[in-house]
Amino acid sequence: MKKIALYSLLALAGIALSACTEDFKDWAEPTSPADPGQVTVSFTPSGVSALDLRGMTADSVVAFNPNLAIAGANNVSTTYDVVIYNANKTDSVTIAGDEQGRVRRSDLQGAIIALYGNIEQARQATMNITAHSMVDGIMVHSRALNIPVTVTPQQQELPPVWYLLGNCIGRGTFVNHATMGLYTSTVAMYANPLNYDELVWAGYLVDNAQFKVILKPGSKQYFIGGEVYDDNITVANAGYYKIIVNTKDSTARYEPFTGDVNVFEGMAMSNGNAMSIITTKTENHDWLGDLVVDADAPAGQGIKFVANDGTTWGSEEFPAGRAQLNGAGIPYTSGTYKVVFNDLLGTFRFIQK
Repeated sequence: MKKIALYSLLALAGIALSACTEDFKDWAEPTSPADPGQVTVSFTPSGVSALDLRGMTADSVVAFNPNLAIAGANNVSTTYDVVIYNANKTDSVTIAGDEQGRVRRSDLQGAIIALYGNIEQARQATMNITAHSMVDGIMVHSRALNIPVTVTPQQQELPPVWYLLGNCIGRGTFVNHATMGLYTSTVAMYANPLNYDELVWAGYLVDNAQFKVILKPGSKQYFIGGEVYDDNITVANAGYYKIIVNTKDSTARYEPFTGDVNVFEGMAMSNGNAMSIITTKTENHDWLGDLVVDADAPAGQGIKFVANDGTTWGSEEFPAGRAQLNGAGIPYTSGTYKVVFNDLLGTFRFIQK
């Protein structure tokens, strides 16, 4: 048996792990004394130079220097969980790192855009990094907090607007009409802030919910779900779901939505424009509003979404993105828009008319 001591930016702890009695120990868990054979794990990750992802084509990028040293062991392998936070640490995205501190460029790009917006601007973020090291057959975890990273993302091109149509989508009538059903029987999907090849939506679906995905309301050439009304995607059990559509490979999937759920009685834009409920067949989490502005938003100002209980969401990006709780005003430009907002995901889109 060996004694394993860990040193990290978070804490200094000595632990003993017995391979003959347990396969897993966390570094923070106290253990009984072991024999004198010792493995020392030192974990002191550090930041790297500012990363500019604009024009970068490499699949991966070094996001941190691991500075992980393990002495006294014969077989060691390590992976990392990297939790990246927004400015006020109210939200985070977790991505994977390899033994060299590299992460997928697309993962880092998506995380920064999801947390800070689709703007080509240097963002100063912090990371909490957990190292998972297999040391001579025993899993050891060490953790470091508040490692800095500065990233300039490459602005992503917004995908076209696609729509959901179904028996509990919008009015739930399956009315597929270019004007009559638009924004009432159909619900606009939102750009996935982690991957702009995808569109997302979240809401409550009833038992045996059925839906299709369409690009042009009024056309029966459905993107997914067949060319006739009876050929639908079906979700058997009621619950909160997220629907994800990949417009590049023409696939769709759904999965349980696991975030916080609030049901709001009303929603408005901060300029006083009321937003209407879109879904009437079941719980509503999509809102529709109209905005006509003859000038761009003044510097440092913009539109926020305001629920009946005073909850607000905002974002630095326009015309689409993911609004944060208590975020900045959305910096609109002059024009006439249909505005859609999903209060589960925080996603929004200003659709120019």
